[in-house]
Amino acid sequence: MEHVAVSPPDSDRALRPAAFRVLGPLTLTSGADALVLPPSKVTSLLAALLLHPDEVVSVGALQQAIWGDERPGSAKAALQTCALRLRQLFSRYGITGSVIKTVPGGYRITATAETVDLMHFRDLILRSRDEPDPEAELALLEEALALWSDPMLANVPSEALHRDTVPRISEERVRVIERVCDLKIGLGRDRSVQVDLWTATRAYPANERFSTQLASVLYRTGRQADALAELRRIREHLAGELGVAPGPVLRALELTILRGEAPTPASPVSSPAATPTRHPLAPGFVGRDALGGTIAERLRAGCPIVALSGPPGVGKTALARHVAQLVADDFPGGQVRVEVSSGEASPLEHVEQQLHAAFGRDAGARGGRRLLVLDGVVDARQARELPALVAPGDALLLTSRQSLSGPVARLGGWLHRVEPLDPADSLRMLAATLGPEQVDADPQAATALAALCDHLPLALRIAATRILLRARMSLAQAVQWLGADPLGRLSLPGEPDMSIGFRFDETLSRTGEALTAAFVRLATAAPAPITVERAAQLLDVQASAARDLLDALVDHSLVEEAVDHYWIRGLLRRHAHAVADRSDPPPHPYRAKGSL
Repeated sequence: MEHVAVSPPDSDRALRPAAFRVLGPLTLTSGADALVLPPSKVTSLLAALLLHPDEVVSVGALQQAIWGDERPGSAKAALQTCALRLRQLFSRYGITGSVIKTVPGGYRITATAETVDLMHFRDLILRSRDEPDPEAELALLEEALALWSDPMLANVPSEALHRDTVPRISEERVRVIERVCDLKIGLGRDRSVQVDLWTATRAYPANERFSTQLASVLYRTGRQADALAELRRIREHLAGELGVAPGPVLRALELTILRGEAPTPASPVSSPAATPTRHPLAPGFVGRDALGGTIAERLRAGCPIVALSGPPGVGKTALARHVAQLVADDFPGGQVRVEVSSGEASPLEHVEQQLHAAFGRDAGARGGRRLLVLDGVVDARQARELPALVAPGDALLLTSRQSLSGPVARLGGWLHRVEPLDPADSLRMLAATLGPEQVDADPQAATALAALCDHLPLALRIAATRILLRARMSLAQAVQWLGADPLGRLSLPGEPDMSIGFRFDETLSRTGEALTAAFVRLATAAPAPITVERAAQLLDVQASAARDLLDALVDHSLVEEAVDHYWIRGLLRRHAHAVADRSDPPPHPYRAKGSL
């Protein structure tokens, strides 16, 4: 993924890597240069996207972030205007590589841990969990905390973000501070941790854990009066501000101090809650580490539904399996994966039977939170019915070729459109099957091979497997061989599921006759960006009907949407030609049936 770069307007100097800061005032930085954005609706839009980096943020959530409950009558058009102004801001300051993408159901900003401090913060936290050395873990956590500068998003005039999102992210910071103090106490640094705890108790005056830690450290270092003063402070704060009494841990500590009992020695430092080893369940899984970590954090934080959508062969199933392993320890009630089939007489009943087989007939999750991975959800109707099958606190991880934006917006949760691999990860996937020696020997041919596969993981695995069977074929010859008939050769004999053409046909069979005819007509036209006006001309319909057709095709992962046009991937175009050659669809079924 490209780095973001920014340069002042009219600057002739070379672009330098730039980054966005949200763990403080919203800022664009590049080297020593920093641009603090003024409060505006565009700033609120950028903040809403950056607080969910590399994720799809729904149109409704963005409108809420910008206007709150007082949305204008034409909120959709106003949001598009804000997005346009944000892109113009990027262009004016020479920002490259951070693209605002329009996707089914909302918008997304491409980002990495190098370009957004929130992603860097979370990446350091994930790395710290795998660190067996307490000193090294402490160093990573302190590096993460150093990314913060208060007040967070002070220049963002969005009540919704400050009410709903900023507190949740700030809680991530609190948990890190708690862990840092635990580590310092466990390492015997009672005196040095006092400064951290004094600061924390004043910043978070109702946090009982900070007060417990501080009072314990003060008592162990001979400062009994100061320890009692801290316990008195939090007792008065809890009673006066919240109307509650301290918890049992604080009360027990106060009694220990008042009685003059020997202070409890600092416990040896222990590792945080165990996280599973990051070896994917899906064989050949490559890349998408940041995305997998983001999805895992969402599920750990209690998100009830995560929906992964995208074209056939893009690797949704492998990503879902990978994420399921990452969060295995966070769902003590267990997890089960169910393949949802449209061929079932009652898909919902099939899922329910699988659930009962895995967890028993008890609908409650008495053993703890459970994760249900539902692979291949056919349509929005199925998605709307699924939450009824799980207990409160459980989570659903869905994959589908449709966006499922409607059900996610209605039921809560978030969605992400999975895209083909980055070129570098495509080469890694080829190397995993063919061997790194063959790929490194001819990287140019390997790159061409990956491009012929549209960087789809399924296509890459099929191509690499077939090339393995042709030991005398060089990689350059394999490119010529595959290029002569990509669709026909991206298929394993006797394995319909391992066939790109079969997967595409399966997708078209679910779109219906009207959308299939529209897709074939658009995809078999001369390759060029597809505007609404061009689509209307090709389909012989009004512009409004053409836009609806295009949006429906985007929702079915057959067409991609850019800022001001649509486009179709190469393999899908080839498949459309094959469909047109083997059948004569009735003219304009989308008009004859009155569709859209």
